Amino acid sequence: MDRIKWIDEVIERAKEVAWMEGPDQALAWIRPLLFDEPGYGRLHLALAEIYHRYADDRNQAERHYRMAIHFDAELNNAYLGLAEILCDDERHDEVLRICAGGLRVDRVGKAPLLEAMGKAWELKRKYGKAIRHYRKALRHSAQLYEGKVLEESIRRCLRKRK
Repeated sequence: MDRIKWIDEVIERAKEVAWMEGPDQALAWIRPLLFDEPGYGRLHLALAEIYHRYADDRNQAERHYRMAIHFDAELNNAYLGLAEILCDDERHDEVLRICAGGLRVDRVGKAPLLEAMGKAWELKRKYGKAIRHYRKALRHSAQLYEGKVLEESIRRCLRKRK
């Protein structure tokens, strides 16, 4: 979806306000924009992140992450945020479905989604599948720190499997 510059500017300012002052003012700025552009995925992503990170409203965050994915499937952070919420709620099968859907999108970062899938399999105690996903994530990663985290995840699963 094409970016809407003026909304993106409001979103960036609202994120700064949420971080510095809390979510109330940020949400007051962003919510009315839904009337102007209800199908703008980046707007739903911003709402989801504010609800998730600052307002601690997991239900609204999940709702807006899902809407962000619906309206703009290329928003990598929407998949990752939703996967985090679902994983925290021990809804690991949903994590696997969401991440698998994200992997089918061309311009979405594969490594973080594969890592989230590895974590879901690990928490389901399916260590072989977890290791496979962590290794796939490692092949898609070009970050040193990310690679070290993935390698440690593989070692952790190997220890758990014994």
